[in-house]
Amino acid sequence: MADYVAKGIDISEFNGDVDIAGLRGKVDFIIIRCGYGSNYTSQDDAQYYNNVRKCQAAGIPYGVYLYSYAQNTDMARSEAQHTLRLLQGKKPLYGVWYDVEDVSLPSGEQLIDNCVTYCTELEKAGCYCGIYASLSWWDSRLDSPRLDRFDKWVAQWNDTLDYQGAGMWQYSDNGVINNRRFDMDVAFKDYPAITQGKEDTDMTKEEVAALARQEAQKVYDKNEKLYPRIPDLPEWARGPVEEVYKRLGLVGTGGKADETRIDASQTYVRALLVINKVLDLMEGQPKA
Repeated sequence: MADYVAKGIDISEFNGDVDIAGLRGKVDFIIIRCGYGSNYTSQDDAQYYNNVRKCQAAGIPYGVYLYSYAQNTDMARSEAQHTLRLLQGKKPLYGVWYDVEDVSLPSGEQLIDNCVTYCTELEKAGCYCGIYASLSWWDSRLDSPRLDRFDKWVAQWNDTLDYQGAGMWQYSDNGVINNRRFDMDVAFKDYPAITQGKEDTDMTKEEVAALARQEAQKVYDKNEKLYPRIPDLPEWARGPVEEVYKRLGLVGTGGKADETRIDASQTYVRALLVINKVLDLMEGQPKA
């Protein structure tokens, strides 16, 4: 793989609710889909705002991209307005990218016109803007000197990149981090330096802290309620735990009508196993 300065991923609502805090130290940046097509709220990416807030809370710089369906420059201009509406004045450190790959897109000069229109509108708003497309599109449909001044994000799922002058490279659609699959990217440029650190945020310190607490609570709840009921316990623990509840007269969190609900963590289960052994030892001792 060619030398790069940063490694990241790109995500959209199709990745679901991503644990972005868990990606700290594993990626340097994240490119987030903001939406697709013209400026309609129904075409906003359902996870966009959530992903932006989590990147800010985790301290991971991000960029955004919009998936294009534009058939003419009026639609491309509407797609630019769509992006700017969602950015809300923010200028992402890893730029804004125009995703042109859909089979319905026009060819020839019309496609080039659309790209120039979109990127120019974003630049007028003070954003760093580039274009995303596959290697085959860059070599054919987008091979125009009119696009030379715009940065290029090239998709080629391969060990090597067969394109000169790319700013970013999407080298895989099948990377795995924390047991989740992602599109994988590398940046050949220091984008935060290029964009001069002008990213804005509408989140206060208190809001960032609240979001961090929210994400931490999700992790806590997941671990603390690993085994909701006794039948959910692994086989090696089920018998001893049930015996402790019986011998000590314990009642599950659901009350008598739901005695098996215990909402147990791994630590709690192991503590019950120790208690079971202690009870066995105590019952085996002669009474004083």
